[in-house]
Amino acid sequence: MKVKLAESVFTGGAAVVFAALCLAFLLPLGASFSPLWAADGEVGAASLFASARIWKAAAFTLKQALCSMLLALGVGVSAAFFTARRDFPGRRVLLSLSAVPLCVPPLLVALGFVLFYGMQGVCNRFLMQTFGLQNPPVTFLYSFWGIVIAHGFYNFPLVMKTCSDAWERLPSAERDAAALLGAGKFRVFRTITLVQLLPAIASSGMIVFLYCFFSFVIVLLFGGVGTSTLEVEIYQAARAQLDFKSAAALSVVETGIAFTVVFAYGFLERRSAESRGLSFDRAGRKKIRGAAELGAAVACVSAVLLFFIGPFVSIAVNAFAEKAAGYHGGTGAAVFSFKNLYNLAAKASFRTAFGNTVATACASSSLSVTAALFFASLLRSFDPGRTRVALRTVPLLPMAVSSVVLGFGMTLLVRRGSAPVLVLAQAALTWPFALRQISAAMDRIPQAALDAAAVLSPNRLDTVFRLYLPMSARSIVSAFGFCFAVSCGDASLPLILAVPRFETLALYTYKLAGSYRFQEACACGVVLALITVPVFALSAYRSDRRNTDDN
Repeated sequence: MKVKLAESVFTGGAAVVFAALCLAFLLPLGASFSPLWAADGEVGAASLFASARIWKAAAFTLKQALCSMLLALGVGVSAAFFTARRDFPGRRVLLSLSAVPLCVPPLLVALGFVLFYGMQGVCNRFLMQTFGLQNPPVTFLYSFWGIVIAHGFYNFPLVMKTCSDAWERLPSAERDAAALLGAGKFRVFRTITLVQLLPAIASSGMIVFLYCFFSFVIVLLFGGVGTSTLEVEIYQAARAQLDFKSAAALSVVETGIAFTVVFAYGFLERRSAESRGLSFDRAGRKKIRGAAELGAAVACVSAVLLFFIGPFVSIAVNAFAEKAAGYHGGTGAAVFSFKNLYNLAAKASFRTAFGNTVATACASSSLSVTAALFFASLLRSFDPGRTRVALRTVPLLPMAVSSVVLGFGMTLLVRRGSAPVLVLAQAALTWPFALRQISAAMDRIPQAALDAAAVLSPNRLDTVFRLYLPMSARSIVSAFGFCFAVSCGDASLPLILAVPRFETLALYTYKLAGSYRFQEACACGVVLALITVPVFALSAYRSDRRNTDDN
């Protein structure tokens, strides 16, 4: 009896959490648009939407997101070929990078690029010392192409993992038939393989497009004059200029564009899901063959080393360097030391930020997973055939709203940010990502098991607590870890909510980097990365176990 009561209480609590997160999403979203209809005698909504400022920012946002997506697709699809069809040393390491865009904060990416490609970064110092140059030769960072390269290489692992998984599952019958009829390798790839991969390429490309479209910190740091995106414009209008009408108009345009992309992504994701598991004759991976393949592999790995691994390594190196050469024109040699970490640990502000980060992440992750569990159980119980479009659309909505827009709406509702508001806002945006992992695990539960459970007990809660939860346990843990990492790395919401006397590690790192205290910022970034490292292990463990079970 007590068990039944506890189950009922938990279910009721989960329903309340889900409803609260829905309200924490819908109310701020509505509030962010509300200044457009305020009767204050100022510029009308029509004039705002006709302003060059909005459409210039929209055009630049679309341009940089599209170019970033194309770069990520180019690198990601190339890497997917080698990880799916070729066997080489470091293949598993390359595949493990797929968790980086989801778990490593964009702030650390920006910091790594500054350290590696900045005017006094590793690359410029090396070239200047080697060739005796007076001025830094690498100057792309603070420009449009700096934003594109940072975005493209930061997100290429998403494309690589999605396309690699799809490539491994492609049926070989059509390719073999085309080869027997005399088609060359390139023609087979162009007319058959590429067509079969299109759903995976398109769905991964659209999610990369959204990440770049909503990018805030990287554009804020690297964008020069005339390179402002909708996200940055919303932040500046709302926080710096207090021009709420312009911020609302920008929010409407940004959200409208994002909704279009998100619904297209949802359609393509379903098409991609339909093509999974079609092949029962996976071709074995072969060694890299021929000069052309070897050259392409070397070029791909070199690009990843230069534009992905290098910036991250530079963060670790500078975090443990007692004296880093060149930041302010110095030439002294760096010495390995824990001094930067010691200095951070000695500061009460750092310790407070560390505690705030862990507490906020635990709270928001718990809310996200609870809401995801509730909704995933609803989906598995009432839509096992994945046919109810309305139910399947609900989790897509938060993907079309940026943290800056939601934070702007929150500030209009509560006027003054607080830790609970931050937790609610983060959970309202991250629960769909937890849902994807948990729902995927529940969808793998055999229908025969559900039918047997229904015969043994007519109570749906018995099915949820004795079948759904135990069989989704690993995905629940993984989802919690992922949401925890996303919360830890979020600098946008804390920045726009401006909670008084409250800092997280991401915001603390941002302020250190903004004041050119790069070594301390690196040390703080390393601590932040160490907090999110378990996400990599959990993701890899879940993936390996799932693949083992499927086989």
